[in-house]
Amino acid sequence: MQIYTRQGDDGKTMLLDRQRVWKDDPRVQVGGALDELCSWIGVASAHMPAARPELVTQLREVQNELFAVGAAAQLAGRMDKQPTMRMVGVKECERIEGWIDAMKPELPAMHGFIAPGGCAAAAFVHVARGVCRRAESGMVSLLRNADAEGAATLADAVAYLNRLSDFLFVLARFCNHLNGVEETVIGRVGGECGGCGCGG
Repeated sequence: MQIYTRQGDDGKTMLLDRQRVWKDDPRVQVGGALDELCSWIGVASAHMPAARPELVTQLREVQNELFAVGAAAQLAGRMDKQPTMRMVGVKECERIEGWIDAMKPELPAMHGFIAPGGCAAAAFVHVARGVCRRAESGMVSLLRNADAEGAATLADAVAYLNRLSDFLFVLARFCNHLNGVEETVIGRVGGECGGCGCGG
């Protein structure tokens, strides 16, 4: 497989539907954010606590699903153009919620904004969470400009990224907990999700 093709030297790239667009096209920018997110998740995976191998398995599942999210972004939700492409939906969101629910009982109560950082694993997961929120924002822009035919697929992708952001926030806390690292709290807020940084 030839790595360099020179086809992008003019500032354009090809989407899954064979359409050539400028590399600053919103669909390409979302794809770039998802690529960065997938890379940071890979870094985080390399730092997961050895005693909890299931965390690496979960992150690998997420990496696979991010390719489907990227496909939805490139095609702007028009999955009729690529009917064999696997998409994310309610099932994947519910599975992520199960991962969150499994970690929460082991965590101390949260009473403020958690500053990103702590052990290496947690710090890298927090970076991934920040990129995830950027990718979600870009996906929302695509959703708001989609036609009725593409909106449903993009809405599922937005929900998936929102749930993933929640998972990464809890996972970062969990990594610090497993490594015996105390979290740094900035400010005090009431409730479980009042400025905590998870993204809502």
